[in-house]
Amino acid sequence: MADRNSGDAKKQFPPIDRKSSPSAGHEPWIDELLRLLSHHRRRDILYYLSEHELASIETLATEITAQELDCSSSDVTPEDRESILIDLYHNHLPKLTNSGLIEYDRRSGAIKWSLASDDVHSLLDRCHEIERADLGSGE
Repeated sequence: MADRNSGDAKKQFPPIDRKSSPSAGHEPWIDELLRLLSHHRRRDILYYLSEHELASIETLATEITAQELDCSSSDVTPEDRESILIDLYHNHLPKLTNSGLIEYDRRSGAIKWSLASDDVHSLLDRCHEIERADLGSGE
């Protein structure tokens, strides 16, 4: 991002009058969405669901564990994924479910998108691009 004080050409954003906006008096959708996307495990859940129609909590925990351990999902043991499985179950899946982004059937363990608007996908795609660029630069 360009330095605000530099002489570089930059995009000018007009001020937003939040007092007269339709969301005045309650949290705007963009704030909620950015808060949901603020944790890498919630983004990883949504990345996975963007590529697969349906997932189980076990599959998500295995895939996220493999990514965090930098190994193949076939190398992940139940012991490796246990803490991530608990974190997904108690923290991240409820937040995504309560927001309406995903549906999580606790009986069957099935997880799928419930709200997949173009805005959500655009923001998620941009997050993915930024994360990939960060990984590529060694940061």
